[in-house]
Amino acid sequence: MLVNRLKKMALKLDMEHAYDSMGWSTLHQVLKWYGFPTLFSNLLMECVVDVMFSIIINGRNSNWIGSKSGFRQGCPLSPYLFILCSQLLSNSLEQRGKNLGIPISPRGPRISHLLYANDVLILSHVSTTLAKELKTIVEDFCKWTGQRVNINKSQVLFGKMVSYSLKKKITRIIGFKEVKEMKYLGVKVSLRRNKVADFQELLSLVMDKLNSWGKKSLSMGGKITLIETSLLSMPNFLITHSLVPKRVLYEIEKLCRSFLRHKSDGAKGMHYVAWSEICKPRNMGGLGLQSPLLRIGVLRSRLAWNFIQKKDSLLHRTMKPKYGDEIMKDDHKTITSTAWKILLDVGRNLKKAIR
Repeated sequence: MLVNRLKKMALKLDMEHAYDSMGWSTLHQVLKWYGFPTLFSNLLMECVVDVMFSIIINGRNSNWIGSKSGFRQGCPLSPYLFILCSQLLSNSLEQRGKNLGIPISPRGPRISHLLYANDVLILSHVSTTLAKELKTIVEDFCKWTGQRVNINKSQVLFGKMVSYSLKKKITRIIGFKEVKEMKYLGVKVSLRRNKVADFQELLSLVMDKLNSWGKKSLSMGGKITLIETSLLSMPNFLITHSLVPKRVLYEIEKLCRSFLRHKSDGAKGMHYVAWSEICKPRNMGGLGLQSPLLRIGVLRSRLAWNFIQKKDSLLHRTMKPKYGDEIMKDDHKTITSTAWKILLDVGRNLKKAIR
């Protein structure tokens, strides 16, 4: 039994055409289950059902096409309604999948799944019984809502302790392909430390923008605006939620410097002012830009502050049993660094749990 507990897996479910296939009858039942007033539920359903579409083909409108399910893309109500219906999967995993989940700390709660819109990440021990149970839960959810699992985009990541034969049995049961690493909400999930090569996609996106902008005649003010609003903000999400190597951030900063100082014909320009002076605030003689290397502490401090303030969050409920209230006793100078160390430990514990 101890050996089975050391064997973990993470499954990523991708729902095919999630918004378009969500059933209207499911929404109606969910609204009744949550206790919404009947008049309000009927008004809400009128905004969703019996939608008609017409496609413009060669400048002419096609015949009207009636929809039978789904929520409209771009409608401000759609995300909220989809989340309400997706709660059925969370309830089913909590009630019927009590053996699923991975505890990060011995006294902490089990983390069975993470759900954001149509992207679902499920954590579990590795066994054929649990795999069959999980498959049944997902199939029932699809029957209730009309959702379909995209087999081609769904993946399973096994820990290092899982044998080859057991991996084959699990993948045969659930029908997902095995991967060595996966992405969830843009953040890479793997059993090793992130390398520079893992962020090559980010550098490619920066280069694509620079190549498209380089063909246009831009003033100094235009370049500063593009760098501040686009290039320097691209790595913010990854800096906050993963350990981005400083070499990657330095390469982005280097590309921004070159784009700012090069001439319109591509020739190198004179570096009249140091980059450190340019990154100073405008009231101190700079241009108001901020190096991505300097944003690391700010972005991580914000995440640490949310961890301290939002005591009902999953992160706080998971890490508090391990660290207790010691973090709350630190003074204001060290509380941010201590909290960030705890946040870094989340990733390490999760990798150890999957292993």
